[in-house]
Amino acid sequence: MEINLTQIILAVITLIFGLLTRYVIPNIKARTTADQMDMIRVAVQTVVYGVEQMYKSKPGQEKKQMVIEELYKQGYIVDINNVEDTMNYLIESIVKQLNLDQLEHMEAAVEVEVENEAAVEVENKA
Repeated sequence: MEINLTQIILAVITLIFGLLTRYVIPNIKARTTADQMDMIRVAVQTVVYGVEQMYKSKPGQEKKQMVIEELYKQGYIVDINNVEDTMNYLIESIVKQLNLDQLEHMEAAVEVEVENEAAVEVENKA
């Protein structure tokens, strides 16, 4: 009794390729997209922070235009006319986070100043 292994091997190979197509390839695609989004987020954050540092006194809309131009130079395209553009959302969210960070630093500085003044008052009374 001979067993024809060709059919079994073909079935196993088909099963392996089916599993690869169903599970592995979509996972690789999703991971690549997530990695690319992380790279884009870091690039946008770097440009937003840099523009804010260098041009603090300029109006917000002018700074946003500078960010868009710098990102364009780096190969990223931002469609500010499309409200649903992901890059536009990303810029706005990073600017908001920057503003919150700056507010926290200002509040912390005020707390330190108040504590220092209280310490000086205590020393003067003693």
